[in-house]
Amino acid sequence: ESGWGGFSEYTLANDHDAMVADGVANEANGWFEVYEIQRPVDNAVPVNEAVMLCTWREVLGAFGDFNITERDKILIYGAGPVGLSFVKFAKLLGIDWIGVVDPLQDKRNKALEMGATEVFNPATDELSGFISNSKLKLDKIIDAVGKPSIINAALPMIKMGGSVCVYGVIGDEEILLKKATGPYNFNLFIHQWPTRLSEKEAQVLLTEWIKEGKLSASEFVTHELPISQIDEAFSLVKSGAVIKCLLHF
Repeated sequence: ESGWGGFSEYTLANDHDAMVADGVANEANGWFEVYEIQRPVDNAVPVNEAVMLCTWREVLGAFGDFNITERDKILIYGAGPVGLSFVKFAKLLGIDWIGVVDPLQDKRNKALEMGATEVFNPATDELSGFISNSKLKLDKIIDAVGKPSIINAALPMIKMGGSVCVYGVIGDEEILLKKATGPYNFNLFIHQWPTRLSEKEAQVLLTEWIKEGKLSASEFVTHELPISQIDEAFSLVKSGAVIKCLLHF
């Protein structure tokens, strides 16, 4: 019954488009909102690649929501699976300058492997020094973590009319925005849930990249375990050692 799999080997992709065409896309006829973004996976996509599609579709869909273009200079906070996906896709889409901020050296190294131009440790003054010396003003700063402090850290670094793009879910009911530290005009995007059509359409380009060998789960999957060891998988995730863990049935 899970729309996204829920640690199952397969999930059912319901035919939203057919239900709309037949006029039965409503709860009375068993329709559920998740049907709108479900689509079957191309047979040419291996299972170990398909399991990444949930993350990948949401991230690629967010590029449209954030109005990210190939001309933009972007900085990404966080080099977990979401942050690294932003790096990978930005590189594939031809973005010239991609910066990444993460406290862990191995994740900063991974970001460089994915195509990041520069990486920074938030525990140091590397980023502020770089911005000051290069006089770089950023078009988009992406919070792939979900912290109000990142929003305020980003404001002084964006250009006039630039955007702070929050992908990570912020649990706070209120956000204190230090508006005066940013440019006179700026945008704040809060992306708490994927835009349905964008996420669905993203699978087309992702499938092309997978078939062409431009995108692979092997770049993201750091651990593989049988489903019987799911508790161990959770422990590894909590330790910070995992980017993505693949569970086998």
